[in-house]
Amino acid sequence: MSVENKKKTPLYVEVYEKLLKLINEGVYPIGNKLPSEQELSKMMNVSRMTLRQALGFLKEDGYIETIHGQGNFIKQNVNVRSVGLEKIDNTVFQCCTEMIDDIDAYFEVSFSDDSDYIKKIFNRDSAVIIRFNRWYKCKNKIVAHAFTMFPSETASQYQMNLNDHHSVLKILEEDIHMLIHSSTIEIKFTESVPPSAHYELRSNNNLFVLLIENLYDSMGNVLLKNKIYIPNELSSVKINRINK
Repeated sequence: MSVENKKKTPLYVEVYEKLLKLINEGVYPIGNKLPSEQELSKMMNVSRMTLRQALGFLKEDGYIETIHGQGNFIKQNVNVRSVGLEKIDNTVFQCCTEMIDDIDAYFEVSFSDDSDYIKKIFNRDSAVIIRFNRWYKCKNKIVAHAFTMFPSETASQYQMNLNDHHSVLKILEEDIHMLIHSSTIEIKFTESVPPSAHYELRSNNNLFVLLIENLYDSMGNVLLKNKIYIPNELSSVKINRINK
């Protein structure tokens, strides 16, 4: 297709993208009010009608909300980020739209009951496997679940004190992302989550995003494996891509 035949991006889409960029960069922080329509239309050099089209799409996509008589505000429950999964970080916090304020966790240490399966995942024979469950909460509601599995060698490598529950949790939630070499994430959808006697993760449409994550060392060995479940309506999986 020739350049001349390409369709020009509608002006309201350009305004939408400019405003979204400002939101992502924190120019308009979460919870704050946007400038008035008159100020924004002047700033963007567009008509009020064009601006309202852009604002309508921002509202439809869940980035802003209109409070009658007060104006447009950046939504409190949208976790806007300037980067997505291309940066190694806590995947639950990157992909769950709810503001997580608490984590319940428990783990068990057991002898490997399927050596072939463990060797296939971690490319090594390991007699002892640690299984760690984390339940993420927002205002006392379960909004995500992560199941982590790793061999005892990983625990030794990162000096995990398995007698100190909080220390292990901190390593898995924070430190591990700065220490590993690389990771892969496979994105799937599922209608079920692992059963639990004490916790229940629900979805409005019985559909969950399943993120299967492997964390690697510099030699390409799998250090640990995460399976992360997030209700479809509470998930936002974002990957930024550019041409180089």
